[in-house]
Amino acid sequence: YILTACISAVSAVLNAVSFFPAVAQSQPSVVAIVLTIIWAIAGLNILGIRENARFTFMIFIFAAFVILNLIVSGLFGLNAESFQKITYAAQESFKPLQTGSFFRNYDNFISHVAFCILAYSGIESVIQTAGLVRNWREIRKAYQFLAVTVGVVTPLVAALALSAPINFKEHEGDLITYFATTLNGVGFGMLVATLASLTLIMAVNTAFVASSELLDRVAHRYGFHWLIATNRRQSLYRIHLINAAFFSIIVLITHGSQTILADMYAIGLIASFCINLFSLIIYRYHMGTKEVIPYFTNRLGTLVLWVIMLSCFIFLAVDKPHGTMLWAGVTSVVLVAGMLVARKRAPEIKEIGQGDSDMDMILYLAGSAQSDLHLIFRRPREEALGLAKDNEVYITFYSPRQGAPPKLAPNHFRFPWTRLGLYQHIL
Repeated sequence: YILTACISAVSAVLNAVSFFPAVAQSQPSVVAIVLTIIWAIAGLNILGIRENARFTFMIFIFAAFVILNLIVSGLFGLNAESFQKITYAAQESFKPLQTGSFFRNYDNFISHVAFCILAYSGIESVIQTAGLVRNWREIRKAYQFLAVTVGVVTPLVAALALSAPINFKEHEGDLITYFATTLNGVGFGMLVATLASLTLIMAVNTAFVASSELLDRVAHRYGFHWLIATNRRQSLYRIHLINAAFFSIIVLITHGSQTILADMYAIGLIASFCINLFSLIIYRYHMGTKEVIPYFTNRLGTLVLWVIMLSCFIFLAVDKPHGTMLWAGVTSVVLVAGMLVARKRAPEIKEIGQGDSDMDMILYLAGSAQSDLHLIFRRPREEALGLAKDNEVYITFYSPRQGAPPKLAPNHFRFPWTRLGLYQHIL
């Protein structure tokens, strides 16, 4: 969310000032406008002014109209030279995968996928809607829409723009805007720039809203109630101020460089993919295939996809060292702060305290007059126990995150899962 807000704000400004060279070439002016947008969005959220569904729908209708006009104009503007460029690019794209060496082919395949990873940045917008539906099946249309835009519209617009006679080095930040200008004039180019800036500013607002919801949950979990205080507009103003300050710091550190922010964003995005896929692999191999889940996930397919994503992460980390170091620095600061907070304020600490002591079990067994002692291990959900005997104890290990199970009998002892085992505790 941090990088989404930063790169969206910078891209919005670069698209808007593409028709004003004096402003576009002045980096301090660009950074100042970016900071103005960030704090303006923060102010709107603090005042409780939020975008509604009707406004968002109107923007999407307007965007669809403009993009379709851009695609149609680009198709009509194709000539023999453009077709030759597209054909040559298609032929050249498969040559790196036909080297005769599996490892070299795989390396080229990974580099191709990694350089296009930013096209999948819209996945978080789908995940954010999970809280607005009853189950994941209702969100299928959102994934289908994302697949169409990412799989069809984005490559098509990119192919049309890259086949045009444009000096790409001079228009790295405003390629599509300049391409629209060459097709239908300055007016249409300004319309595309306005649309791009508006939708990117909406992405900044989305980052504010989503990060505030995330921090709201964190504050509830760890007891930071002062952080979630609301004003008269029922706005989490303190969280919005913290977000705006943090976003501004990142923009100042990177000097508003779209390239550096894109590198950081790509690395962070692929890292989140790797973490989520690895978590899914652990869950599926740990739970097996008996548990019924809403969607079928093939374990082998997930493993293969995770290997590909991990390879992409390693490639980008090596190829983009500056962005990697900045991303790692920001991530480390947030991670260390989170670990320090969790160590002292995690709700699991209370659940661990509700468990039984090792010495309680030892003293219970020591009071038995019989020579044979029985230790019976039970799952947390098993509730039925037999008659209590002084030479038998029932032991239940539970996860502190799931809470301590009820104590069913005097000889029932509950121990939380911790880094130290029961034997080390006894010693």
